[in-house]
Amino acid sequence: MEIDSLFEREKDLSSHVKDVGVALLDISDSVKDKLSQQDQNDVKDILITLRMNCDAMLEDISNAEGILKKIKAKSVEVRGANIDVKATRKQLADVKEALGRLRKNAEEFLAARDRELVFKEMNTDYGAVLSGITELIAESG
Repeated sequence: MEIDSLFEREKDLSSHVKDVGVALLDISDSVKDKLSQQDQNDVKDILITLRMNCDAMLEDISNAEGILKKIKAKSVEVRGANIDVKATRKQLADVKEALGRLRKNAEEFLAARDRELVFKEMNTDYGAVLSGITELIAESG
C-alpha cells in the first residue's frame, strides 16, 4: 500500500536535519566577523550544502504530501500507529514553510547587512524543522 511508503525516508530526513544543524554550527563564527575571501568561500560552500539538504527535505515532504492528498480517510494506520491525515498535512506544510525560509536565508546570509539577525532567523526555522520532523517521525511509530 502506498501509505506504507509515507515515512520510509525517515532516515534520509533525519540525516538532512543533522547536516543542516552541523552547517549552522559551522557558520556560527561567520556571523559578526569580517570575513576573508577564503572564509567567504568556505561559508559559501557550507551554505550550498545547507541549501541542498533543504532541497532534499522539501522534495521528500512534497512526495509525502502527494501521498496524503490521495487519502480520503481521516486517519490511516502506519506501522501500527494511527496517523491523523489532516494534522499530518498541516505539520508537513509547516515544516515545508520553515524549510523555505531557512533556504532563502541561507541564500542571503553572506550578503546580509545584519548576518546575526539572519542567522537567528535560520536557527528559529531550523528549530521548527527539527521539532516538526521529530514529531512526524515519532507519530509514525
